[in-house]
Amino acid sequence: MTHAAAPGPCEDRLVWAFLHTFLQYGLLHSAVDGPSGQWFVQVGAGQRIHHLTGAEDAFGFVLDILEIVHDTQGGAR
Repeated sequence: MTHAAAPGPCEDRLVWAFLHTFLQYGLLHSAVDGPSGQWFVQVGAGQRIHHLTGAEDAFGFVLDILEIVHDTQGGAR
């Protein structure tokens, strides 16, 4: 199995800032930093664990959550 290159310090901090914020506001159940720039994120208790294999996966995941929040707040009228 190949692994994505570890994110740079700025990318890593940016992803964790979003994940930490999502955790604080209850949008995520859990998030764990894995080896080699990977993350493991669970949206709700008992739901599947998302394995984000690098910065691109993590940024995509963050954008998906932001889109859901935007749509929920009436942004997609």
